[in-house]
Amino acid sequence: MLFIILSCNDNSDDSVDCSTYNYSDCNTREPFDGRIYINLSINSENPAVPITIYKGKLEENDVVLMDTATANKYDTLLPIDNYYTVTAKYKKGNTTIIAVDGGKISKSKTKTCDSICWSVKTASVNVKLK
Repeated sequence: MLFIILSCNDNSDDSVDCSTYNYSDCNTREPFDGRIYINLSINSENPAVPITIYKGKLEENDVVLMDTATANKYDTLLPIDNYYTVTAKYKKGNTTIIAVDGGKISKSKTKTCDSICWSVKTASVNVKLK
């Protein structure tokens, strides 16, 4: 009984009852991948939009993925704890427009009772036409 009391005292959130805690919302496995969500403009002039995902800033030119999106929303898994830049290439008449945005995928951990619970902060980028 003494062990249970000590483990609850180590709890970072004093409002949690360790004897009845439901771990179903606690991911105890450290994550290594997270999602990036990309918002695009798909229309009659641009039914398929080439996208490029770079690790880091655009200037670093570290291409991670090249694909063609055919829907307004695109997502993929990428390694965590990195900043990513996304470009989308559109046509407007005879002009090419390149939209650019970026975001970071990261992870965090919280000590709950005798476990470490992990969470992932996804990245959401907007490369829509204005």
